[in-house]
Amino acid sequence: MNVPSSFFGSISVDTFLAEYWQKKPLLVRNAWPDFKSPLLPEEFLALSAREDAFSRLLVKKEGLHQWEVKEGPFNGSVFRKMPESQWTLLIQEVDRLVPAVREMLQVVSFLPNWRIDDVMISYAANGGGVGAHVDKYDVFLLQGLGRRQWQIETTPREEEELIEGIDVSILASFDPDCDWVLETGDMLYLPPNIPHHGVALGPCMTYSIGCRAPNSHQMLLGLLERVMENGDGSFLRDPDLKKAAHSGLLGDSAVEWMQSLLRDLSENKESLMDLMGRLISEPKRWVDADIENGPSFAELAGSGKKLRAASSAQVVYALPSEAQLVLFAGGESYSLDIDQLHVVQQLTSSQGLDLNHTKVDEELLDLFEELWASGTLIFH
Repeated sequence: MNVPSSFFGSISVDTFLAEYWQKKPLLVRNAWPDFKSPLLPEEFLALSAREDAFSRLLVKKEGLHQWEVKEGPFNGSVFRKMPESQWTLLIQEVDRLVPAVREMLQVVSFLPNWRIDDVMISYAANGGGVGAHVDKYDVFLLQGLGRRQWQIETTPREEEELIEGIDVSILASFDPDCDWVLETGDMLYLPPNIPHHGVALGPCMTYSIGCRAPNSHQMLLGLLERVMENGDGSFLRDPDLKKAAHSGLLGDSAVEWMQSLLRDLSENKESLMDLMGRLISEPKRWVDADIENGPSFAELAGSGKKLRAASSAQVVYALPSEAQLVLFAGGESYSLDIDQLHVVQQLTSSQGLDLNHTKVDEELLDLFEELWASGTLIFH
């Protein structure tokens, strides 16, 4: 695949991160020169027949805000009955299903791996779209085939009011101040919470590279679960208790005790790093494991194929100190010998780890086999 060296035309990655990332939208014409879609429309429609493809079909009906939403899998007869306009097929995590689509992620290799969620592809008939909406994450919208009109509001919306009584999350009001038509190879970057609306101008395919970010509620819940796992908890102790000014008053000492609990948690950086690593490495919807009837780990390791994280998983590492190395995979953490840092860096790179030409200690190799058997790691 002819992956471009830059996704932003004449703008450098440093400029993009400094001036646009999570700040304002960016339209780049011909961001991917001579882009050739890894999937033809008929191949994409056929992909939705797979049981492990997370697919949805949205059809705009006659009348105001009338939508029909179906979940896949879909056989070919479904699309033969579709009208010539006003419908869209969406498939998420296509990078997990099609290796050539996963290669496309090289254009965002400047981002940490764990910040990249998936590649969602949409095929839309003329007039197809999903209505005006906002996403809570950064997204790169690459026009892969045909033309699509994008309208956006450049001011982010922290609060979104949706149309009630329909199965699609569509904004109740939408007042765009930018209007562009994207053609094959053009890219539109949108930060979180930017209202946008895309409409197909004839049959078209759009590749959506979505990013992920930890949710504060998720982090806090994970932190509380971790605390509750470690013992029964400490009880309030107040040996210096003074006579209460009033029996119904909540005194400062109780609140200060709560503050001390939160302070102790926040000041333990190593514990927070372990928690965050576990949470962001938890598997997503699907697991790629299928080892019962295939070649063994040893056979694959000697075949020249490279070992890497499955598309359904995240594998990251941390360096709590100069002498410590921790690997996070499948929602677990593993303390490793710092001498194996180069191995872990290859494993978590976009190229993957070549076990034929890299020395790996036996204990770490056993761990890799265990993670491969669980579907967290795969041979590419």
